[in-house]
Amino acid sequence: MSLSLSSTPDPAPKGSVSWLPTREDTFLILESSGEAMFVTDREGRILSLNPVAQQLVGRHQDVIGSVFHELVGCLSSKEGSHRGCPLEHTVRTGEVTMVSSHQWIRADGTGIEIAATFWPRCQGLEPVGALVVCRDLTVEREAERDIQRVARLSEDAPNPIVEFDEAGIMLYANTAMVELLNYGTSIQGRVEAVFPPNLSDVLNHCLESQQPTIRLEHHVEDRVLAWSFFPLGELKQVRAYGTDITADVELRRAKEAAEESARAKAIFLATMSHELRTPMNGVLGCTQLLQDTALADPQRQLLETMHRSAESLLVLVNDILDFSKIEAGKMSLEVADVELRSLIADVITLTSEAAKKKELLVQVQVAPEIPAVLRGDPVRLRQILFNLVGNAVKFTERGGIHISVKTMPSNQDNSDAVVLQWTVKDTGIGITADQQTRLFGAYAQAEESTARRYGGTGLGLMICCQLVELMGGAMMVESTPGKGSSFTYFTSLLPAIQRMTSAQAVRPAIASMADRTTPLRILVVDDNEINQVVACKFLQKIGCQVEVARNGREAVNSIAHATYDAVLMDCEMPEMDGYEATQEIRRQEQTTTRHLPIIALTGHASSEDEQKCRQAGMDDVVTKPITLPTLRAKLERLLA
Repeated sequence: MSLSLSSTPDPAPKGSVSWLPTREDTFLILESSGEAMFVTDREGRILSLNPVAQQLVGRHQDVIGSVFHELVGCLSSKEGSHRGCPLEHTVRTGEVTMVSSHQWIRADGTGIEIAATFWPRCQGLEPVGALVVCRDLTVEREAERDIQRVARLSEDAPNPIVEFDEAGIMLYANTAMVELLNYGTSIQGRVEAVFPPNLSDVLNHCLESQQPTIRLEHHVEDRVLAWSFFPLGELKQVRAYGTDITADVELRRAKEAAEESARAKAIFLATMSHELRTPMNGVLGCTQLLQDTALADPQRQLLETMHRSAESLLVLVNDILDFSKIEAGKMSLEVADVELRSLIADVITLTSEAAKKKELLVQVQVAPEIPAVLRGDPVRLRQILFNLVGNAVKFTERGGIHISVKTMPSNQDNSDAVVLQWTVKDTGIGITADQQTRLFGAYAQAEESTARRYGGTGLGLMICCQLVELMGGAMMVESTPGKGSSFTYFTSLLPAIQRMTSAQAVRPAIASMADRTTPLRILVVDDNEINQVVACKFLQKIGCQVEVARNGREAVNSIAHATYDAVLMDCEMPEMDGYEATQEIRRQEQTTTRHLPIIALTGHASSEDEQKCRQAGMDDVVTKPITLPTLRAKLERLLA
């Protein structure tokens, strides 16, 4: 086959319709073609080229007169019987020669891949050159490589990938899917064994809604796969991706087991706290009542020892409960007025007897610029200071304890917080540097001999450290063995609220129980006989008339037939507990104008339990073991 580009067309036979291109037609063909075209002479010199060819060569490069095979490179065809330059072969033989792929390094150094076809140019039967048509394969090859890369990604993926048609027939499966079908004895190539049992419904849903369905978990032998299904649009196909989540499932189960264990532990500790407080209420209550009776000195000493032992046990129960809150991340702080100097005085009073027995000098220094009243958690502040002062007294045999409090500048801009630095310094046994590194850990004590000699669980300092951190501070210790220790900690408190002092804002003074002309009538509701005795004796001691109900149902019936000034309501009782009884009492009060004060008696000491009592309709909460001053104060406040 040859293409004649002669300038003079042969005359057409008479009576026939034929057309041979003129020079203008040839020029138009070259200019409008989308392929790169080079016109050469017999020696391969370029006579002309179209715009696409100029673009291929380089827009600013003049190649007219250049030898084509020197410009492009010596093309050796291996697809036919000839060897050497295909352009020379075409000119010599008049045959069309094709080169399907050739790497061409252009003059600017860039490499492209081209396909070339060499057409002979003839005048009559004599070859006078060639027309070389080149096609740039760079974009096409890059597209092919992209397709190959995608295919390799799918094939090399460690997770199974599958494609289904609208009938649910598997059209494609990658290597990982094939391996999965051969995994285990229960599969044996069965597709339904590795997919969720509702596979057909999932595929139909994807195709109809054109929405993906993700993370359907399915057990395959000893593995767990999460399948996600994605519709492929107009192809009416669905692609499924599987992910091995066996490790994630095991981790999730372990986490759930740990959380369940933590919940069980918290419930157990709360239950144990309640169960321990109930008998302790009897022990402490009876010892308080016995102390007001006529006793011989040996009897009083034994009674005081019993009372101190019970109080130590109560401290231990409180520490265990606080520790469980810290572990569960449920430790929180209250915000109330804090009378700092009164708080410190209370701690000194509580520890004075032990210090007096050792003849220890206790000194207190409070900076004068510290306000009389601040806002914070007075109970926890007292707990921290009491623990540190108690430890200082416990571990000091001679000398004394010095307590100091001063203000520090706040490290927060535009903050109203009052930062206090507390220091408790003693002249006790001291702590080594190695012991200091683990002092604030759970169950940590200086050494075993210390624990045997002085007792304790080692929870106190850890709890104090956590409480200080909740207050925005930190705790540190400096100590020298044999010369004493100094504990320093920082707390952030808020300024006191400026309250109104007008006549309208001043509340009337609370009347004392002793000022009443008629005794209060109190209903004690408790199923435990020991708690009944303690509560009744305390109330009778402050001049009250007392009646007893053994459960919530009896309490509701008694209140319906008699008038009481207040109720002491145990929370956990058979038949009807204290919460249900309180709710029923409040329901019946809706038709009257009366509100009966109800004080909860509970062995649970957490803020959540107090909130539960108040939500049930109780006015106040007393935590077992109850004390006479606490009970008196609660009644006076409620009945004011």
